[in-house]
Amino acid sequence: MSYRFLIAELTDQSFNPTALPPDVTGFRVRKAARGILIDGDKIALIHITKKNYHKLPGGGIEGNETPEEGFTREIKEETGCDCEILDEAGITMEYRRDHKLLQISYVFFAKVVGVPGQVTFEEGEIEEGAELTWIQHDQIKTIFDQNRPMEYEDHFITKRDWEILQYYRNKILSYNEI
Repeated sequence: MSYRFLIAELTDQSFNPTALPPDVTGFRVRKAARGILIDGDKIALIHITKKNYHKLPGGGIEGNETPEEGFTREIKEETGCDCEILDEAGITMEYRRDHKLLQISYVFFAKVVGVPGQVTFEEGEIEEGAELTWIQHDQIKTIFDQNRPMEYEDHFITKRDWEILQYYRNKILSYNEI
């Protein structure tokens, strides 16, 4: 059994100090897998053009998938890449009160393996204007500073992914592809 560290625990109070703490009664639980995919000095980000923010690749774990299987499937769909997982130490927890949702994300740090293939975004992602971008690691802060999330869940997504990037900051800076 592997143990994971809590990277971030987000509630409505993370954005609004006067918000009430979450009462998780009746919340549904959604498990997801997401993380950092690195290729040399670049990191994969999904630009949600119609909602004006960037996020890390990843999404819901389906059926009987393990978190690792969900992550590698999501990476393949959203970036067209196969990957090698280098670290799987973290999780994030989001208590989205307005949606009565507790989202637990298993977080991974991986590198690209092989030659990228076709990106296959889901219909909802296409409607949001999802575009794969590869950003140099030293430009990530600038990109996230320019994010302007508009909707409730978008605030959670951008805050969560920024916390993940900060957690892995030293690993990103020290990464050298062999």
